Amino acid sequence: MAAWLTLWASAFPTARAQDAPGLLQRVEVIGSTPLGADGVPLTKTPANAQTLKASDIREQGAANLADLLNDHIASVSVNNGTGNPYQNDISYRGFQATSVLGAPVGLTVYFDGVRLNESFGSLVNWDLIPMNAIARVALMPGSNPVFGLNTLGGAIVLGTKNGRDHATQSVDLKLGSYRRRALSFEGGGMANEQADYFMAGHFDKQDGYRQHSGSEVRQLFGKFRWRGDDNKTEMQLSLTLADNQLSGTQGLPVSELVDRTSAYTWPDKTANTMGLLSLNGSHWLSEDNKLVGNAHYRDANSRVVNSNAVLDDGCYAADGTLALVAGGVPKCSNKAPEGTAVNAVTGAPALALGYARWTSSINTSLVLSSIRQRTGGTSLQWWNLNPVLGRDNAFTLGVSLDAARVNYTQASVLARLIDHETVATPNQAYGYTDNGLTPALNNLPKFTGSPVLSQVGLTSTTQNFSLYVTDKFDLTKQLTVSGSASFNLTRIDQAGANAQFLSSDGGYSWTDPGSAVTYYNPGYVAAYRYSNTGTGAASTANGVPAGAVAGPATNTLDGAHRYQRFNPALGFTYNPTGRFGLFGGYSVSMRAPTSVELSCADPNRPCALPTGFNGDPDLKPVTARTLELGSRGVWARRVSWNVAVYDTRLQDDIQFIAASSAFGYFANVGSTERRGWEAGVQAELDGLHLALNLGHVKALYRSAFTTAAGEAVPAGRSMPGIPSLTLKLRAAYQATPQWRIGGSLVATSAQYAHGNENNSDPAGIVPGYALAHGDLHFQTSPQLALSARVTNLLDKTYSTYGLSGVTSVYSLATQPFITPAPPRTIWLGLTYQWGR
Repeated sequence: MAAWLTLWASAFPTARAQDAPGLLQRVEVIGSTPLGADGVPLTKTPANAQTLKASDIREQGAANLADLLNDHIASVSVNNGTGNPYQNDISYRGFQATSVLGAPVGLTVYFDGVRLNESFGSLVNWDLIPMNAIARVALMPGSNPVFGLNTLGGAIVLGTKNGRDHATQSVDLKLGSYRRRALSFEGGGMANEQADYFMAGHFDKQDGYRQHSGSEVRQLFGKFRWRGDDNKTEMQLSLTLADNQLSGTQGLPVSELVDRTSAYTWPDKTANTMGLLSLNGSHWLSEDNKLVGNAHYRDANSRVVNSNAVLDDGCYAADGTLALVAGGVPKCSNKAPEGTAVNAVTGAPALALGYARWTSSINTSLVLSSIRQRTGGTSLQWWNLNPVLGRDNAFTLGVSLDAARVNYTQASVLARLIDHETVATPNQAYGYTDNGLTPALNNLPKFTGSPVLSQVGLTSTTQNFSLYVTDKFDLTKQLTVSGSASFNLTRIDQAGANAQFLSSDGGYSWTDPGSAVTYYNPGYVAAYRYSNTGTGAASTANGVPAGAVAGPATNTLDGAHRYQRFNPALGFTYNPTGRFGLFGGYSVSMRAPTSVELSCADPNRPCALPTGFNGDPDLKPVTARTLELGSRGVWARRVSWNVAVYDTRLQDDIQFIAASSAFGYFANVGSTERRGWEAGVQAELDGLHLALNLGHVKALYRSAFTTAAGEAVPAGRSMPGIPSLTLKLRAAYQATPQWRIGGSLVATSAQYAHGNENNSDPAGIVPGYALAHGDLHFQTSPQLALSARVTNLLDKTYSTYGLSGVTSVYSLATQPFITPAPPRTIWLGLTYQWGR
């Protein structure tokens, strides 16, 4: 092992302060490729990379990766629209990594070289990542082409623990607010001189700070490593398992924020399971040549129950806009839940016959969906350290190939909203009689018609190929230039259909908004509709509407798409002294549209994510170009600092265009830009740790476009959901060998609410906030430690997510919706550890 450490050091002589006193003395090594095997000093990285260690995770007890990044990393903020702590979305430099369909994704996440972005919507499910198995986190900024698809704004690279470096065994118990009960364990060791092992588990159950927002998370991780006698060869096999249940609820109308714990509607549940098997290997071919490879198989499944809070008692047209009557007056103008507008059943004869669908409840829908994603892939990387022209040089050539198959099914059924709960219900708009005669008190109807509004079946296969090369060449001992390039090829093939059986309000006939064809459901031809006059039912059966076509109305989802691009990058680092360095670079990357975006891209048929899809029009790939300049350095070896400015411009950016509060579609909106700066200072001073990170980003639409609702968005408007300023301040003090106390401040500025793309709604703004957190650690013995953590110490009322111009199903008033964020939260922990 020592021989290979000596070899590594000889490959980068400029990183050693004793051999090159004119360069930075702090040597921090990161991986600059997805496999993370090409250890590159931070001083030779042409971007403002930021890193975290396992101790950062342990000290502050972050439950998921999104929270960890939000607590520490400059230019990171979170959005949470569901209220579930495991469903935070992060925004970094204006680019998102999200667990919710409908948000554009611009960040990639790698876990020991395996890409964790889901193939269906490029989502990142934070609940599938075991935090106590992570040894290091690196956030690589910019449009780095080496990290492949979706790396528009950056890549998050995770490396896991091993038994040689993490040989301590520990058990950790946490109890806290909202009935949180969490148990974690980890342990590693040496099986023999050549093999080591590591295992980790995490179990977390809590009710959540809002009603119906509980979580039950179960994660397991195991790794086995083997090294050859000469340390030239290393193999590691790892297995990650997760089985989780997450509940959340939507934002609340501002008129209902009196009780911030209440649920707008429920249930909204997500069940995620995953099995990831990964085999990594490396072999030194010679002193200057190394091969690294990975092969993996991943099976991920999601089952979702979604309460679709749309007022469907005939109040909405097929495109999701409010239905109007003569004079442009909304059809539904009275207040729910006492029945909505003219469709309310109030006649005693109709009620006596059981036609009670619209009384004392709100007609809406319940959506049941299932996604199975099976992904397999392999990658191979060659790392060469041979000098070039007598100068140190590090060359990497890599190739990766992965393929995914997605099976998606979904059914939307009629439901009632009763006391905020969405309950599936029969279609009580139409009744059937055994003898076919008009319903009467002596000939009661039966409500046996199918309540299914629509069904979706989609199979998608995605193939991604990437060939990349990167090289770092020392022109002098102070100046290193780097170049990278990749060729990315993506192929997406889809087959399936979306079938509609009833109108959104359960009517048996409807007009398709795209084709203008009127359809009817043959199963309802012999049924009788209610009536508020006469005997309580129509005098004749429905029959076939004039000019109508027998349904269902079926829209194909078939399509084949191919995207390819060559992406370059150039960079430099210049370290003239041991305490000061400069860096800069220009990078280009591509994002191909995802299967879910291609399946919801028809403006004539907006879909309600994640409840349905329409046709398969093509979308253009997104191209990102980033320019970054910065500096880093150290003061007296105890204080380090970094600062950077950047500008990322996107061509053919893909955004979700809202047609209403629940409907919309994906479209290319032209050019967008994210520009800003970030700065950080870290200090270690006689037991006192200090860290300050600042970030500023301006995210702008650079092309004018029109929303589906007809609102014009001029060029130069700010993008919603992205605060312009973020601040992270952390202080921790080792008061005695037993006592350690810490505190942090996390602050963000205001942001425009989603739906306020043209920035014209003065109420469509989510205010900024500043939160104080505290933590306390007491080591009672070498084995036993106690801890306490308080988040939102001052119990501030705040939110990280908002929607503009949404109509409440309860009041029919159009107003902003805000998702309440957690109040003060307290966790108490007990940790017992043994071993080295």
